[in-house]
Amino acid sequence: MEPEMALSLSSDPAGRRGQQYLTPTATEFTPQTIEPKEDVLDSSFITQTVPNAHRFAGIIGLCTVAEDEADMNKLGWHIADFLAFKILLCGDNPPKAQTWLAMCDIPALVEADPERYTHGKEKRLVGSAARPRLVDREDNIQVETLAENLKEKFILAVKEKLAIAERGKYPLMLIICGPTSPQQDIYFGKLDVRYTLEDLRHELGDRIDRVDATVITPSLFSAGWRVNTSFGRLNSTGLSGSRADFLARQSGGLFSQDIVKGFLGWKCPALDEERVDPLIRTSERFPGPLRQSDEVKALTSQIQTKIQSRLIGGLSSNPTDHSFSFDGGTDEWEILVGLRERAVDYHGLDYYRQKWEKLPFAQRDSKTSDEGLSFLGNVFGGTKVSQLNHIRYLLEESYLAWPDYWVSSFGQETRKDFERVVVTEQLDELSLHEVFNVLEHRASMSILADTIVRYFDFPAPYNKRCRDWDQSKWKQELTEADRSSLIKYFGTVLGCVPGPNVPPGVNLNSLSRLQRRLECGASYVRAALGIRFLTATHRSKDAVNCIDNCK
Repeated sequence: MEPEMALSLSSDPAGRRGQQYLTPTATEFTPQTIEPKEDVLDSSFITQTVPNAHRFAGIIGLCTVAEDEADMNKLGWHIADFLAFKILLCGDNPPKAQTWLAMCDIPALVEADPERYTHGKEKRLVGSAARPRLVDREDNIQVETLAENLKEKFILAVKEKLAIAERGKYPLMLIICGPTSPQQDIYFGKLDVRYTLEDLRHELGDRIDRVDATVITPSLFSAGWRVNTSFGRLNSTGLSGSRADFLARQSGGLFSQDIVKGFLGWKCPALDEERVDPLIRTSERFPGPLRQSDEVKALTSQIQTKIQSRLIGGLSSNPTDHSFSFDGGTDEWEILVGLRERAVDYHGLDYYRQKWEKLPFAQRDSKTSDEGLSFLGNVFGGTKVSQLNHIRYLLEESYLAWPDYWVSSFGQETRKDFERVVVTEQLDELSLHEVFNVLEHRASMSILADTIVRYFDFPAPYNKRCRDWDQSKWKQELTEADRSSLIKYFGTVLGCVPGPNVPPGVNLNSLSRLQRRLECGASYVRAALGIRFLTATHRSKDAVNCIDNCK
């Protein structure tokens, strides 16, 4: 057949070498039906439980908080996490199996104020982890204040532990406490020194594929930590969770709008549809009186916020309580990965609970007028100041994503709208909640786009992730006919994804730049589809439908 998409670019956005990009090499093309891979390709999830660490695991702890950000009202809660992990995991395996690196002098900070760093709702003191046990012991905290030097020490420590893990067939565990991205990129102190997991994989070579390796980073939009057990060897057959289990947790708050509508409408799982008159269901938009009382409105808002929070928190058990959970009934490790005590080399949660409960409580009066934003609970430091600083960080970090969007006139005006909310001295909690939800939605949309490309085995445009892809460059290299073809055949992709979920009290506003759905994810998937299907226009609709039906 005659190809309807010319797409005869000479550059190579798919990252392939030795062939012209999007130039048909056959006079006829018969595509096959596409199906997503059944295996779990990304076994990451959010949890508030303790890592399931092998007693001989190679553990590298890294705290990338700079000294000027070490206060608990800034990024100090990352330091508290770092110390808490060290307390729970250190001492259970040989000292040489662990390395703990920090960008600020944590031992000196703790010595100057022993009650400075507390963890969780209980305010347990974790500063004891900063005190060296013996001189020159390898699991003592090593301080390196220069970003590049710390990065090099981190890479070297990972290589050393990887060599030992490979020889002994032990797992590897990397615990990162400090500024990161939703994709688990590591920032050393400031946002200008970034190190991605892909960079680290490239540095380690194929040796990392021969060991079980887990990466733990802070959860940026909820309590707890993002755990990625698929950094090393893929072992999808041994997981407790299915592909759908992991994907549901990795979608964040993307589909909150639809789920909230369903839960508060006739599809609510708490309603028995058989006991409702069919005429009422068809004639009335939702259950309950047309004019709701103030009490009902308040309860509805609480339910809506709870649903949004649970989804944004990756369906973790306590999305607004940044405390370690020792509840085996809600342990995401067992639900998704496998039994904790599958061998004598692993500890159960009760072991870690007993260890944790030996820690003293802070004696300093913890009552404060700055108790934090109501929709965030005690996460991100637990005070309004620390939580506002975190939202500002999320915004600054988002400026590093979608480069073409922020340089556009619309993106620049949207940036001003964001900063009007988070920079003003008159804090408006409802506006901050809206900004937080919008930032989470954008991050989750990028992750979804990468997930689709990965599971359908599409070529990644320019060999980049969605957040790093330069859409404007792609558009400039396409002819007008090619652009029209992409929109014609793939224009509806991801149309099923709703816009950002606004919090209760914020009205949907089609004129709001903040509420406008970011289209970078959809454009990224369209580009990947265009690269893959080339001239396969007669089956393009099938491909789009297949993706839409996988939501």
